[in-house]
Order: sequence, then C-alpha cells, then structure tokens
Amino acid sequence: MKHLLLILFTLSSLFSTATIKRNSPVDTTQVINGSLLYKISQEDNYVHLNISTKDKMSAMSILKNGLTIYYDLDGKKQKDVSIKYPNNNTIRQFQEGNILNVANDIDLNSIIEQLPAEAEYGYHDIKRTFNKDFNGFDIFIDLIYNDSNQLFEFSVTIPKDKISSQDNTDFSKLSIGVVANGMVRGGERDEGQAQSRGGRSGGGRGNGGGSGGRSGGGRGGNDRQNGQGQSSTDAKSPSAFWFNVNN
Repeated sequence: MKHLLLILFTLSSLFSTATIKRNSPVDTTQVINGSLLYKISQEDNYVHLNISTKDKMSAMSILKNGLTIYYDLDGKKQKDVSIKYPNNNTIRQFQEGNILNVANDIDLNSIIEQLPAEAEYGYHDIKRTFNKDFNGFDIFIDLIYNDSNQLFEFSVTIPKDKISSQDNTDFSKLSIGVVANGMVRGGERDEGQAQSRGGRSGGGRGNGGGSGGRSGGGRGGNDRQNGQGQSSTDAKSPSAFWFNVNN
C-alpha cells in the first residue's frame, strides 16, 4: 500500500510540474517608450502586459488619466478589442501648475487605493463594465507601487478567447496599443511602431524595470499632444503607443 501511495504521489508531482511548465509564459517581449517599460508575455490561454516605471510623474499621469489597452491580431492599429481602466477619471488630486513641486510628497499607494474597481471590456461594438478584482471575464488588472525601489507597475492579463472567439487563432501578428484616456483627440497620429524582442530593452537601461533610457532602433510610437491646457503630468503620458508583440 505504501508503495502504491508513493507511485501515485510521484505521478501527481510530475503532472503538476508539467502543467506549470505548459502554462508558464514561453517568451517575453520588452519595449521602452520614454520612461515606461512594457513587458508582454503569452502562455497557452493568456496574454500578459506589464507597464512599469520609476518616474513618478509618469505613474501619476497613468493614475490621473487611466489607460485603454487595445489588442489587434492583424498587427495593425485596429481598436476592436480593448480594456479600459480606470473606466472613469475619478481621481482629481493633481493641481495644475504646482504638480512638479509636490510630486515627491504624493503617496501613490493611497491614490491606488482610491481608484474605482470598475473597468471596461470592449469587443467590437459591445462595451461591458466589470469589476477588476472579481469578474466573469477572467480578466485581471493590478496596480502596485513599491516604496522601497520606487517602482510603479500597471498589469493586465486577458484570456486569448476574449481577444478572439475563434479556435486556433493565430497570435503571431498581435499588436498592442496603449492609449491614455482623454489624451488623444481628433488629430491622433499614432506614429510608428517600436519593438524589441526576447527580453532586450532596445537600449540604455538596466534590469528591474522602470525609468531610464530611450527606445533604441526604429521609430517611436509615442504621440504627445501639444494642445493648450495640457498639464505637466499629461506630457509624461503614453498618449498613443503601439508595438508588435512578436517582432
């Protein structure tokens, strides 16, 4: 009996290990856009996006405006599938004009705690709101600020069947767009698509995520609006940045 239990335990351990290996991300693409580092990885059923920065102004801009993440399977800039968070701009603690003077005194964790749980999932013409912490879409959104290393992270995990409802969909041309809510208006240009492959940051930054360095090679995908009334935090926002995941 003991031998049988030992065999069953061994087989169970092997199966668990195989499951973990199968579900773990097989590749990671890293792209730098100004002070923001984008990490994208895929596994069998999910696409993971992590946006990180050590630049507090950039983090504050993301918290103020929120982001909309677009997923396009054709490698273009189609906006048929999207995730928007925060869904409504409810955090208005940033005072125009003196934001640079108080940036170091703002507690990002307290702002994150005040963000609403409501997010929006868009699939073609259908828009659905959901709770980012508890939802039936199997979509996960997480925002973290680590005081010890001053790293801000915005993470989104979406099931592949929420990007395409068809079986055996080809994700090899997947492109992702990151747009600051309320920042891009009628004259949106979305210039270029910068990409870097397999964990290479594309130039000029160390490990661990966050700020420092420009995106090396190719054209940047960042389009900053120069309209009047734009705050200093808005200027740090990824107003319209697209990149190919697998190139």
